Amino acid sequence: MNVKINLSSNCTIMMFKKTIFSLALALISVMSAHAQNADECIIDAILNGVPDGTEMEAVLAATHRNEKPLAKGVVKGGKLTLTIPVTEARFIGVGPRNGVFTFSLMTKGGEKVQVSLDAKPINDGGNTGFNASNVKISGSAMNDEYQTKIGSVRDMLDKMYKDINDKHKKLIAEQSKAYQAKDKAKMKALEDSDERKEMATEQKNFFDTVESSYGKLYSDNKDSWWGPFAMLCTLNYFTKENSKEWNSFSETAKNSFYGKLLNEQINPKGLAGETLPQFELQQVDGSKVSMASCVKGKKYYLVDFWASWCGPCRKEIPNLKKLYELYKGKGLEIVSVSIDKNETAWKKALAEEKLSWPNGLDRAGIADSYKVKFIPAIFLVDGTTGECIAENIRGTELAAKLAELFSK
Repeated sequence: MNVKINLSSNCTIMMFKKTIFSLALALISVMSAHAQNADECIIDAILNGVPDGTEMEAVLAATHRNEKPLAKGVVKGGKLTLTIPVTEARFIGVGPRNGVFTFSLMTKGGEKVQVSLDAKPINDGGNTGFNASNVKISGSAMNDEYQTKIGSVRDMLDKMYKDINDKHKKLIAEQSKAYQAKDKAKMKALEDSDERKEMATEQKNFFDTVESSYGKLYSDNKDSWWGPFAMLCTLNYFTKENSKEWNSFSETAKNSFYGKLLNEQINPKGLAGETLPQFELQQVDGSKVSMASCVKGKKYYLVDFWASWCGPCRKEIPNLKKLYELYKGKGLEIVSVSIDKNETAWKKALAEEKLSWPNGLDRAGIADSYKVKFIPAIFLVDGTTGECIAENIRGTELAAKLAELFSK
């Protein structure tokens, strides 16, 4: 019996199987790539005006604490690519190391974001970095939602504030000139002018608009993490008075990532009675010194958080100098910790203030470990036990407490 084999049919079947196998492999590959992307966000940015070789960092923004970089990159050909490990929605700020953010955006894992902007370098008020204009962000559904919920409100308020300043820029310049010249007569005349009264009314209306706009923003988003995030994003500091807004949030909102961060700000746990963390400081010459070596053998010591740009901090320094001279021979030490981002501004302030006690720069999240929410922040510590005796103490209250301790 002759058996006729259809080679053409067999070849077709084999090719079909091979095609199916190849498609399966391709599908697995795509699914694998998709799974990887779900754990990261990629930002491709065109940064016109940012010099090649500039090191840029991406960090969590609006957390009100020092954050370690999530990703780093170097500008090449005016372009920057950052791969950021993130799954859930997070607000990311991108800027040069120890500088202000050049841009910020809301994103999550799986997004590939395109950014383009024009930048100009700044060095103003102790800040370094780049002012950005013509910022365009695409490819992020999360950032689109952020812009709808929060960004549009901030843009409206920014424009309102700018319009007031532009309208009265001549008056503002004259007031600044009179202040610098210490011309009290001119300052009073300007303050009593009709234009200044008009400007004051416009400013009051602006701040009323800020309060009502932000209040609506919080209440409209009370049932999700957007509510707590909106507060973190729009307020610079927090007090117990913010408990009203906090209590209005749902449990879902409170237990979210941003809800927990907000709770830390509104209801911070005090450090009095606790043993405070040890740390190392970066000194002005770049070397490091441990706090333990600075306070060894001292009865009491102060940990003073400050910055070159902080007026109240620098106003407190003469008082600290008086107390230091009075008690350093009796066992008092002071350790000043600057939270400056700009080392040049910090060094300039040191040269002006001439601090005679150990001091350095916070480059290791020291302020976070001490739960510093604002400055000046001064901690009085028992040198023997390392326990915090008092926190956020200064002025006459600090002087009275030291007098009490050293009289024993």
